[in-house]
Order: sequence, then structure tokens, then C-alpha cells
Amino acid sequence: MREQIPENPEPNGESPSQRKAYRLALIRYFVWREGPVARAQIAESLGLNLPTVSNCVGELLSSRDLVEEGYADSTGGRKPQLLDINEKKGSVIGLTFSSRGISSAWADLKGQLYNIRIYPFDFSLGPTAALETLKQAVAEQIDAVRLTPHAGPICQIGVGLSGLVDTLSGISLGFPRFEGWNDVPLKKILEETFNIPTVLDNHIAAVALAETVYGQLRGVENALYVQLGPGLGAGIVINGQIYRGSRLNVGEFGHTSMMVDNGPICYCGNYGCLESLASDYALVQQAEAALREGVGTRIPEYAPTPGRITAGAIFRAAADGDRFALNLVEKAARLLGTGIANLVNLFGPQRIIIGGTMAESGGDLLLTTICGTLSTKALDRIEKDVEIRMSSFGKDEAIKGAVTLALAGGRAS
Repeated sequence: MREQIPENPEPNGESPSQRKAYRLALIRYFVWREGPVARAQIAESLGLNLPTVSNCVGELLSSRDLVEEGYADSTGGRKPQLLDINEKKGSVIGLTFSSRGISSAWADLKGQLYNIRIYPFDFSLGPTAALETLKQAVAEQIDAVRLTPHAGPICQIGVGLSGLVDTLSGISLGFPRFEGWNDVPLKKILEETFNIPTVLDNHIAAVALAETVYGQLRGVENALYVQLGPGLGAGIVINGQIYRGSRLNVGEFGHTSMMVDNGPICYCGNYGCLESLASDYALVQQAEAALREGVGTRIPEYAPTPGRITAGAIFRAAADGDRFALNLVEKAARLLGTGIANLVNLFGPQRIIIGGTMAESGGDLLLTTICGTLSTKALDRIEKDVEIRMSSFGKDEAIKGAVTLALAGGRAS
């Protein structure tokens, strides 16, 4: 993923043709991410002189990579012409694989989603079945693009995955609670199957990127995207860029230790991980254990199918006043609030976006307790300046992240 705009637009040791190609790619990427923008803004932001930008823009307009679209407000004199990416020049495919299952969609070059498809997946079927379903999801999107008159040629596939990912080699290193899924060369598999360039990343980093390009983190310098669901993770934005860390795997919020004595063991092998105590996976385990012990609760009445407790059922029971469910949710929310307070004290973000299945199901009940805990646990002078918002994309956040990843790593990069 290439979300970092290089500071030096003139790489040393390159031929004139290579420098020109570099500038064209740099300008195209900048317009995709920041557009609509004027030529002067491009020159100022990228450190290029205006004649160079004008020449490059002329080529990008001729090739139809960019289009002129409207005018900026005038500060005196002629109104500047605005430039934007030509969304019809190409298409991308987004693919996600998480505890929710597998989903896919295609998008134009401005990130407009089409043909969102969901493929529920049973992890007991194993890695081979998962790979076949992933291939099926891509193949169906390729067919959908071919049947759409206004769709441009597919130029990239973006894959957002749960777990650790080697983004450079395109290998899924591991998947939480999925036995046998280790060191899967998914980039190579998809490229050999479909002959389309493919980029992989952790799905939380991908959603954080989507928030910075299309959502509520656009123009925000320092921020966090916190995902609350079966797993807990954090996307970190520093100086407007996604923080990647030295090994390109960061934000394992769920594996921060809460130092709970005799707590459940996490799948990572440690005790006291926040994810083992306060994720929606943990809530379900706690509710099922309580029911086996005969605790009085109406949670089973809210289950989507008899005998199958879900986090959504727990949140609905809590919202309707079930005492056990309410206590369960409030305890988890206090732990989550404490964990987020630690992030606030460490990073001092301007804004926090909260997403994931728990955010969708828990709503105000969850958020109110998290915010209340945050106000007591975070340092006053840091916490008072933090704004907390819900995800820009709701249930579509993961697939929005995947297509944004494709756009950032493909033709728009």
C-alpha cells in the first residue's frame, strides 16, 4: 500500500523518463486522494514548480486519467480550474476476509461501491474451502464489471484480512481462531488465478485508510480508528498517514494486557488480553457460560436462531433492560474505555472513529459507557480535545477499506 506521498519528488539517479513517470504517478495519486484540486495546490503540496505540474497535468488530461471538474472560489482574478480523477478510466475489486465471513465488491476510481456480495463462511471447512470461496468472490466481481457498460477495466484487487499480514510479500501470516491458515501466499494465488495485480493488508489498516480518504478522518492529522468486534484493533494515523511500524504490523489493540488475575486465556497464548475479556466473541462466551450455570437472563429470547447466542442478542437484551445482559455490556464497555484511554494518553489524537460489529449493535449504550470511562481514565488536558465519532461507512466499512486499498496500491498510486 502506498499511502505515503514521498517528500522528494525528484529521486536521485533516475533518468529523465523515469523522473517524469514518477511525477505523473505522484500527481495522479495526489489528485485521487485530495481532489478536486487546483494545479497551484498540487504544486505547493508536492514541492513541484507550476510549469512542471501544468505539463504533467496536460498529459494526464490527454490520457483521461484526470478530468477538469468545476472551479475553485476566486481570491481575486480568474477562478482556478479544479482537477479530479476520472472514475470511468478503470475499476478495482475489493475483497475482505474476517470473522464475519467473506465479502466482495467492485468500485470505480473514486471509490463508489457496486455489487456488494457477502459469503458466510464456516471455518470448520478449512483453508482450502476458504481459498475457493475467495476465488469465487473475485470471479463474480469480474463478471459483474464485464456486464456493466460504464465500468473501466479492472486494474487492481485489494484484500483486507484479519490477522497479521506481510504486506510486502502479500502473505497472510495467520488468521485468528482459524486453524491451518498460516503463511498463505494470497497475493500470488490471486494474481496467478486472475492475472490482476493484488495488494493485501490488515483490514483495520485498510478501513483507517478509507476514513482518511473518504471519511471522517479526511484532513485530520492525528487520529485513531478503533474496531470493536470479534477482534479488537486500532488503525493509527500520524501526520495524516497510516502508521505502519517497523514490521508493517501494528494496532493489535486487542492484545494489550488488562492485568486481570485468573482471566481467560487468549488465543495468542497470554492471559488478560483485552480481546479475551471485552470483544463480542468474549461477550458470547461469558453469556454461554452464565447460561450453563443457570443465571437468569432473557438473552436466549433475542437469539437469531434457537440455541445460538450472538453479541447482537446480548446488546438487544441489554437495551430492553435485561439485568445480566446490561451488566455484561457495561463491564465490557468499561474495559474498552480503559483500553482506549491508554491509546489517548499515548497518541493524543484529535479524533477517534469507532467501528465494527459491537459499534453497530451496541450503539449509544456501549458508546456512553466507553466515553464515561474515557473521561475518568485519560489525562484531562489530552482527553478534552478528543472527538469521538462512529464509523463513516457502517456495515460496509471493511469492503470500503478493501477497495480503497486497491485504489491506493493500484492505478491511483
